[in-house]
Amino acid sequence: MKKILDSLLVNLAPVLAQWIIRFLSLTMRKTYVNYEAYRSMTDSGKQTISVFWHGRLLMVPYAYPGRRLTGLISQSKDGELIRRVFKGFGIESVRGSTTRGSLGGIRGLLKSVREGRDLALTPDGPKGPGMKAQMGAIHIARATGLPVFPISFNASKKKIFGSWDSFLLPYPFSKGVFICGDPLYVKADAGSAEMEEARQKLENSLNELTAKADSFF
Repeated sequence: MKKILDSLLVNLAPVLAQWIIRFLSLTMRKTYVNYEAYRSMTDSGKQTISVFWHGRLLMVPYAYPGRRLTGLISQSKDGELIRRVFKGFGIESVRGSTTRGSLGGIRGLLKSVREGRDLALTPDGPKGPGMKAQMGAIHIARATGLPVFPISFNASKKKIFGSWDSFLLPYPFSKGVFICGDPLYVKADAGSAEMEEARQKLENSLNELTAKADSFF
């Protein structure tokens, strides 16, 4: 019975989640702030790395203005559900994290970059601490030379769960805002001090954007 229930969860839950996200988007009045540079880069075919706090990732399909996105998803059971949900929006996934399977995850992301795809990462995932950036996105930025665009999201009506990431679920017929920060670049020859400086800058930027999004309505 447990195997049957697990199979139903893995196969049906992602489909339901996809329709919920589409319904939320359809009923949401969206505002995009400071997206000009981000859109210009993706429209011209230049590759990017998008980063979101884990708790704000639900509406990622509508935050990304490009067409070819690969996300880093954890190897956990929850990660498999997220992979299947995002696949329904044309978002490919690489399995791994900074705490488990990190080497395979990094290799997969670099392969995606060679294939011309953009990347999406949650620098505080998969287990937190929430809103504290780990070094993974900085390593990928140094290896690829791609700009890192921090992005945050908020909704006028929502439920914030008591999970480690304070996961945000918008309510239907709410207003939504996506706020993009300025791109962050990491030099190929950046040393440990420069890497830490970039990590702290990314964390500060994401927190500032989240504070702006939370005070938008």
